[in-house]
Amino acid sequence: MIESIAHHPLGNFPTPVQRLLNLERALGFQSLWIKRDDLSGPLGGGNKVRKLEYMFAAAAQADIKKTLFTIGPTGSNHVRATAVYGKASGFQVECLLFKQPPTDYSETNYRAICEHADQIYEVKRMETMFARYAYEQIKTTLGIGEERYFIPAGGSAPLGSVGYVKAVSELKSQIEEGTLPEPRFIFVPVGTCGTMAGLEVGVRLAGLQSRIVGVRVADRVVANTWAISRLVRRTLRLMGAVDSSNIHARSIELWHDDFGDGYAIPTEAGKRAVAMMAEHEGLTLENTYTGKAFAGLIHYIKVHGYEDEPMLFWHTYGTT
Repeated sequence: MIESIAHHPLGNFPTPVQRLLNLERALGFQSLWIKRDDLSGPLGGGNKVRKLEYMFAAAAQADIKKTLFTIGPTGSNHVRATAVYGKASGFQVECLLFKQPPTDYSETNYRAICEHADQIYEVKRMETMFARYAYEQIKTTLGIGEERYFIPAGGSAPLGSVGYVKAVSELKSQIEEGTLPEPRFIFVPVGTCGTMAGLEVGVRLAGLQSRIVGVRVADRVVANTWAISRLVRRTLRLMGAVDSSNIHARSIELWHDDFGDGYAIPTEAGKRAVAMMAEHEGLTLENTYTGKAFAGLIHYIKVHGYEDEPMLFWHTYGTT
């Protein structure tokens, strides 16, 4: 199924899996692992590289659409990756951004976006960004705007999620090779839902028993179980799955307790998680996505008493 979907190679795959032995001892866990998608690409890692491989291929097939148009916050990993990899792949890149609370991490992303994008538009609010995005799509559809290939926020569309369906096949091979045990749970941050949707589809198609636990890092209007389940069903249909009727919001597990006061607003638990990962394993997290997600992993495991179970943290952060 997946082999029939065109993709444009961008990344370095498979990404490695490693055991977090020092954090196991510090946290009292028995089997804690990390999937290193921070190493996913030569021009910067993160979870967006896998998604963009499929979206860039679709854009390239639409010969007249050599301009990519995408959206996100000013510190967006997705917009950064689209701008950097899009420029390297020969596309013109236009970005529509809304302002997020500034952090060192978001400012680094913003500088990369400014360096690589051909055109940047900025608005103050997320709602305004989505309205403007819809307007630009309508103009192109009606033929009164320039031809563009539109990539939604986070690359979260069925075609982007295919990248994480393929990622689960990669993980399954690593399990079968004995690199790690099959995880009881796989933890991932959830912003625009595409990565989690791809993982959900992937474990179903690969026959793994692992349970995906999303840790919400964006507002509920964007990150919710209804949106994830809808994207799961759409991705299954794209891949030719006959029956997706058993996919519903109740089948999706989303952890809300580490979101804090808002998108990109650091939490104390998230900052501790970032510091622990750096101190014990020498790996970099940040406070918007992966710090909150790892804090959610810690809390989820301790609340449910799963310290003896094998757990995998899917590391989605990557800088240029």
